[in-house]
Amino acid sequence: MQHLKLVKICVAIIFASLMLFGFSAHGISIRKGHFYNSYIIAMYALAIASAFTVSYGQSMLNDWQNDEFDLENVTNLYSYMNITSVIINYLTAFILSSTFVRFFNNVPLFETLRFFEVSARTVIVSVRLVILKALLIPVIYEVTFLLQQIRNEPDKHLLWTLYTVLPLVLAQMYPNLFFSALVIGKVLVETLNERLCEIVNEVNCMQTPLQMSLHKPYYRMQRFCDLADRMDLLAQKYDIICRQTTKYLQLLSAPVICSLLCNLCGITVGCFRQYLAVAETLVNNEPYDVFQALTNAAFLAISVIEVMLLAQISDNNVVKVQETGLILQRINLTHADLRFKQSVDAFSLLVLVTKYKIEPLGMLEINISLIQDVSMFPKNIFNASLSLLSRYCRRSQVFCSYSCKVISRYVSL
Repeated sequence: MQHLKLVKICVAIIFASLMLFGFSAHGISIRKGHFYNSYIIAMYALAIASAFTVSYGQSMLNDWQNDEFDLENVTNLYSYMNITSVIINYLTAFILSSTFVRFFNNVPLFETLRFFEVSARTVIVSVRLVILKALLIPVIYEVTFLLQQIRNEPDKHLLWTLYTVLPLVLAQMYPNLFFSALVIGKVLVETLNERLCEIVNEVNCMQTPLQMSLHKPYYRMQRFCDLADRMDLLAQKYDIICRQTTKYLQLLSAPVICSLLCNLCGITVGCFRQYLAVAETLVNNEPYDVFQALTNAAFLAISVIEVMLLAQISDNNVVKVQETGLILQRINLTHADLRFKQSVDAFSLLVLVTKYKIEPLGMLEINISLIQDVSMFPKNIFNASLSLLSRYCRRSQVFCSYSCKVISRYVSL
């Protein structure tokens, strides 16, 4: 039960952070594990979102009016794109608030963890990467902006950098949530595959000539029925894991798209600025700004790491989900009981159907090929951006249509 307490603490911290920054328009009861709509929290979230939009929107408008809207500058581009991304995240939180409540109340997270008996050590190892991603990258942002401000604007107060870093941190909150869900899903599928391997080994062992001669038909039938029940239970958990992960992607499609597009555009501009600086130094004999190059390199490295981490964990999930089907193929059904054969056929059909369900999304289809596109920058970055948009256009259409329905409903009222 220790691991469940640890998971509940992590969930409480995550949703407390979401409520603090206005991304959660609903409340949560940790003791009951229940989510509910709260008008007080919704009004607080609306106030935070309005303050953020007015403050940063006015800053962008001033830059535009003063001809300081420089998209070739990596720092400015990151700020503008992440401000837009945060505003989209706020819209997602408000428009889909009731949908989020229904989804989280229907996700049997704690029951699934209890069923698989996931240890506290496994949970800690799994969330370690999430914690590093959520904490280390903002620290790198802050250090970079501090050094940049000390060099370019020494008269400004050092805390002013927090104003610049805040949109970059807030824009990653929903993508980090989805990244966490993929990490947990990977752990659960790995545990499920281990349980399935135990069943496969026992079934294959029972059908050896020696074992068939040692056990009577009634015992074998009883044992196969017990294994069939375990197989059906694993199939149910497999369906829950894949189905809920896919639904979560549908809810967070807009924030994930914005995050990846910000990173891909950041990689493009970062490579362009580095290339331009080197070219001007070699061709025009202009002095090479090492500090500016290091600043661009920091943002470029963060963008590449963000894309690679999401692509890697998504690809790992695809591999683990497909591994379940490979394990089922190793089962020997020559002398198996009819009840067990039916369970295996049902599980195999579920795996096949799930495979074709997740392929259009790629579980997200943000797989290892995205890393290959990014690694061949800058030529394929634009292609990767277009590919990303095409992969998620259907989810975006669903999001937009749902948004229009909600807005029209309130207008009619």
